[in-house]
Amino acid sequence: MKGEREAQWSRLVAGQVTGGWDRLALRGLWALSVGYGAALRVHHIAYRLRIARRVRLPALVISIGNITLGGTGKTTTAIAVARWLSNRRKRVAVLSRGYRGSGEHKTVVVSEGLGPLFGADVAGDEPYLIARALAGVSVLVGKDRRRTGRLAVERLGADVLVLDDGFQYQRLAKDIEIALVDALAPFGYDSLVPRGALREPPRSLARADAIWITHSDLVRESDLRTLRARIEANAPYARLCETRHAPVRLTNLADGDELPVAAARGRRVLALSSIGNPAAFERTLEQIGAVTVDHARFPDHHAYRPDEIRDLLAARAGSAEMIVTTEKDAVRLPPDSVDYCMWVLEIELAERPGAPPLSEELDWLLAAKAQT
Repeated sequence: MKGEREAQWSRLVAGQVTGGWDRLALRGLWALSVGYGAALRVHHIAYRLRIARRVRLPALVISIGNITLGGTGKTTTAIAVARWLSNRRKRVAVLSRGYRGSGEHKTVVVSEGLGPLFGADVAGDEPYLIARALAGVSVLVGKDRRRTGRLAVERLGADVLVLDDGFQYQRLAKDIEIALVDALAPFGYDSLVPRGALREPPRSLARADAIWITHSDLVRESDLRTLRARIEANAPYARLCETRHAPVRLTNLADGDELPVAAARGRRVLALSSIGNPAAFERTLEQIGAVTVDHARFPDHHAYRPDEIRDLLAARAGSAEMIVTTEKDAVRLPPDSVDYCMWVLEIELAERPGAPPLSEELDWLLAAKAQT
């Protein structure tokens, strides 16, 4: 039922209006977005006038977020930034809300740097994935990032805190703000939620120290130029960087066997995902030479049931030589439901070909912070 509502909302905000009821629904969504925008302005004014106050912790705080709903690549970016900091001998903790995990409304240490202490059902799929990917980096979840940040500093000795999805989080003072803009879906139909997919208007990008355009390799150069110009108009002082989600390997979900991504070239693939931007995943498959003969899209953070996976594979896997899913989906798929050989496409954040290395961008941000 929820998936049907999300599909209907996506159709409406994308402009696929078919009748009077659709037009009426759009007016209702517009009215709600006006109310949301008013509340958002009050929220920002409260912090600007210091009616609401931010907590300052004794650690460097780097926030990674966006201004839209859906997948801009925040988790992949958080992993890349935290790994870079850890390699420079920083004591890093990643703070996540833990969306849809039972730990979201608590304070949970998911990892102290030695791998996940809890499953995705407690941690949430993204923090679990981060904890699994990063050795030597702590991961904590909870809606109150002031509390999890204090715990990371005082108990775990963190000297750098990385906020996963932190752009809208105002309760904690931040030193470096990195905003992500997805080249495939940059400005959420130019309307605030729920009329569109904008969490904040584009002018809010002016708060960012750096703006990283993700999936920049999946669009035409002319589209990228237009996007750069619009970002610069809204955030003229932010440093721009262009990134891509680079596929690194295919891993068998059942036994962990690995294949190079070239193994998918020319193969007929069923793409299975429940992420914010499934189109990016499917285009990446095409980019490595796979032939996507079918795709199965579920709502973001979907809690898969064994029966629906078995039914899906029985009905639709026959035309495919491979079923490929994402790393986020892999941690939510019930292991006893996968009778068909399923592969996970693993990715890493990288700079766009010809762009400066991400390490240089991060060096620049830290140097600029040190001078302020």
